[in-house]
This record gives sequence, structure tokens and C-alpha cells, in this order.
Amino acid sequence: MGIDLGVGSIKIVSLSKDGDKVVLDNIGEVKTPQFNKLSEVSRVLKSLVSEMKLSNCQAVVSIPENKIVSRLVLLPPLKDSEIKDALWFEAETFVPFPLDEVSIDYEVISTDEAGRLSVFAIAARNDLIAEYVKLFKNCGIDLVAIEPTSLSLKRLVNQIVVNSVSIMVLDIGKKFSDIISLHNSNISFARSLSVGGESLTRSISVNLGLDMASAEEYKKAYGMKEMELEGKIKNAIMPVFESLSEEVRRAIAMHVESYNKSVDLLILSGGGAKMPGLAEELTKKLGVEVQIMQPFLKIDTTRIVVPIDLNIDGYRFAVAVGSALRALL
Repeated sequence: MGIDLGVGSIKIVSLSKDGDKVVLDNIGEVKTPQFNKLSEVSRVLKSLVSEMKLSNCQAVVSIPENKIVSRLVLLPPLKDSEIKDALWFEAETFVPFPLDEVSIDYEVISTDEAGRLSVFAIAARNDLIAEYVKLFKNCGIDLVAIEPTSLSLKRLVNQIVVNSVSIMVLDIGKKFSDIISLHNSNISFARSLSVGGESLTRSISVNLGLDMASAEEYKKAYGMKEMELEGKIKNAIMPVFESLSEEVRRAIAMHVESYNKSVDLLILSGGGAKMPGLAEELTKKLGVEVQIMQPFLKIDTTRIVVPIDLNIDGYRFAVAVGSALRALL
């Protein structure tokens, strides 16, 4: 099972393999406890797993990009056994914590004709990893891997998208958004932004004098549709939208500079991805085709009664699906 411990909700997707076909066995979601203590998260997670009747499952959980550090590192020709030591030297230049307090892992992206390596390196604090391990041990869940959101989404994009060389993913969470740049099916960079769905809601609340609950409903109903409510909701959202779209524009420019190749497609995922009018406004602003993530596009979902409409709400489970696919692809 893939588990997404989001700020707003905890999402679980259980998948299995039947021949060449990936099958959806179960799907569930529960609101994340308001006071995000380990004991409370453990209680809610354990209850959800019990309610979904999941047993003997191996779990992969994603760590948000804002909690880890990642970097594409260029290394000289090295043996496999030498890469990790080389990364520890490189880590001093991009890891903002004492190196004895972090763990480093990596994925070799490519090797050029001279044998030089492009390596996607990830560093996470040991106390964070220990917290995740303790949480799943308390829940009696067999945790087999912890990985950043970017790797989960890369795996999913590679499963559902064909014939695109350069893709950008914008995953819009409650408090943070992640930008992930993919080139030839590999991550070229990933970064976290302190702008999320809550930022858009707060902008409506402040500009129109509404409480947060009402502002959230207006955002979901009207979003950036210019003709709705005389464009008042759109106008209230625009300052935050401009900030978000500028970050995406910079990421696209960085991608073009690195690969001399324009971005073919921008994919939106996460809870804020389907705000009315968002995809259209991003297309106009950036001049790039924008689509909403369809994580269940190549998964057989017919074998269970699904509690939600996956065509409408499936995009919110993108990270959980990508994590669950780790052991199946």
C-alpha cells in the first residue's frame, strides 16, 4: 500500500498485480488530526487501516519535499561502491544540517560517454526517519520504504504519460506545493514552495472579509472563473496565483536552460489541482499545455466498489498511488 501522510488528510491506496495488470484493491482517506502528534496520527492511521481491512500489506510512505533536501549531482566516473562516499563530500555544499544528523540515498539518473554520472541525491534528517519508523511500528504496518513525494510522482507520471520528453508536475497541497521537473523520465530537480491551497483560501478570506470555511467553499465553487460573482473570487486569488505561477515559470526557464528543450506538459496534482479555472489560467500565463493528474488511468478499478468517483476525485490520491506502484513496476 502507498500512504500519503498529508497535512489535510491521510490517504491510502492498496494495489496488486494480476499478470501485466495493476489492480486497485482498496482506497481510503481520513482527516489528519488537528494536533499533529505522533500518538494521534498513529491512532487515526491504525483506525483507517482496520476500517479498510488491510492485512499482510507492505507499505511505502512518502515524505513531503519541504522536509527533505534533494539535488541533482554530477560525479566523475565511479564504481557503485564509491558513489555514496562521493555524495557525502558533495552533501556539504547543499545539506543545511550537520551531516552526522542525516541519511543520504540516491538514484543514478544517467552516465555519459566519458562515464560521468548524474545522480539524484536525497538527504533526510535521522530523527524524521526515526519518527516515521516508530509511527508505522506502532500501527503494526510493515514499512518497506520511505521516499520523497517527487519519486512517487515520477513513478506515476512514467506509468501514465507516453511520448513526452519534458514534463513538469505541480503538486498543490494544503500548506505547501511541490514543483518536480522530469526529463527523459528522470527527475532533474524538485523544490518545495510555501504556497498551497490554504494560501489561496486565506487570500479570499482577507480580501473579501469571509471566514476561512466560507472562503474555502467559494474557492471550490468558483475558483478563477472570471464570469462567476463578477470575478470577485478570481480577483481575490490573483496575488497568490501570480506568486505560484511565477515560481512555475522560473522552474520552466531553469529546465529550458538545462536541456535546451521546452516543457511539453504541466501536470497538476494534489488537493488544490482542480480549483475551477486554475488549469486554464496557467495555460494562458505560461503558454504550456496543462492537465489534471489521472492516477488511475492505467489501473483496473473495477474489482471493488470505490467510495468516490475516481474520474472526479482521483487526482488527490496521486502520491499514494505512486508510492504503491514502487513494488509493482
